[in-house]
Amino acid sequence: MRDLILLVALLGMAPFMLRAPILGLLAWIWISLMNPQREVYGPLAGASLNIFVAIATMLAWAAAKERKSIPPNPTIILLGLLVVWTGVTTYFALEHSHTFELFDRFAKTAVLVMFVAGMANSKSRIQAVVWAIAVSLAYFGVKGGAFVLVTGGSGRVYGPEASMIADNNHLGLALVMLFALLNYLRVTTQAKVVRLGLMAVMAATLLAIIGTYSRGALLALGAMVAISAVRSRAGFLVLAAGVALVFIVPHIMPAAWFERMNTIGTADQDSSFMGRVEAWRTSFNIATQRVTGGGFASIEHQFVVDAFPTPGGLVSGRAAHSIYFQVLGDHGFVGLALYLGIIGFSLVNTVMILQQTRARPDLLWANQLARMLQVGIIAYMIGGAALSMAYYDAWLILLGLSAALLHVVRQGEASVPSVASALPKWKAVDAEVPALPAPAARRELR
Repeated sequence: MRDLILLVALLGMAPFMLRAPILGLLAWIWISLMNPQREVYGPLAGASLNIFVAIATMLAWAAAKERKSIPPNPTIILLGLLVVWTGVTTYFALEHSHTFELFDRFAKTAVLVMFVAGMANSKSRIQAVVWAIAVSLAYFGVKGGAFVLVTGGSGRVYGPEASMIADNNHLGLALVMLFALLNYLRVTTQAKVVRLGLMAVMAATLLAIIGTYSRGALLALGAMVAISAVRSRAGFLVLAAGVALVFIVPHIMPAAWFERMNTIGTADQDSSFMGRVEAWRTSFNIATQRVTGGGFASIEHQFVVDAFPTPGGLVSGRAAHSIYFQVLGDHGFVGLALYLGIIGFSLVNTVMILQQTRARPDLLWANQLARMLQVGIIAYMIGGAALSMAYYDAWLILLGLSAALLHVVRQGEASVPSVASALPKWKAVDAEVPALPAPAARRELR
């Protein structure tokens, strides 16, 4: 039955995607992040649906009469350069079959990010993209929160199988990033019913994050609460939720959860954390010996670990467990420099947006979104320091969204009308008049 519902939904969306390419982009994001094909049984289970939606979106955008351009933002330029460099590192990789598969997936994600930057060129479209990300991931937040309540926290919350967030730790970090977007939508949504619904989703998502048993996600959550309280007026609710968790969690989660979280303070004695340190040392060793690194996920292969013996490093293949060392071991110091540049310029984008929207009521929404993007990016940087999620779709889309938002803000600055230009000619006066705030954009999604 689920299979049939998904098929009908996709067929029903097809005509609208061809008519309005932005709808195709939203469907592309939804399939990439939510992986609805992982939630069904039958012929569509595990199918590569996003390739068909991506092609349809590209063709529809090519045929559309709207202006087509990708903002020449450093974030997008460096992402393109990283794709090129990872193509080089894949060619010279220590292992090719699995590496090429991961390169293919990363390149497709980068294309999606570039289309987000190019097509989300108005307030309504950016809002739609934020909603698409939020809805796609909120499904797992609500589902995970319900699981915690039903099981009393005795079981861990996992993501969809065979996806980038299948692991409990990966799902936890993705939900932390989602929480910042949910808070932004709560603040900017006018409908009271929707706001209440978002608050309920945020509460469930918090429970789901706790229920993943992820220490990295917990640290990222703490960082998000602290940053939200400092960077945004809307952060008061996040701070209040954090305080509430301190009192609620002891009544929900079992002793096993507290035992795991207590190991954060004794990381040097924890075998799991020390295994991460071993992976970092091996990744660094590979990068120092090979300009191109080992290729995607190279240190997960036993023969690679054997070929690069490292004092205090790995003795058996395993994941890098850090977005920074993951990129370093995969693509060398050049790849890491490009990757850090993408993140750094994304934060620069948000700073520039905040500067250019100060004292601009018409761009208040952009100011609020920039603050929440900052919160999400920094929280992910902290949580990702111990998790292998460097190439996660939603993370890269968030970075690309900062470029799209800056472009829209600059367009808004250049289009602020004056009172005289807003009035009919017979009502216009010769005297100078102050400029009006730009009217709220009500552009069609097409």
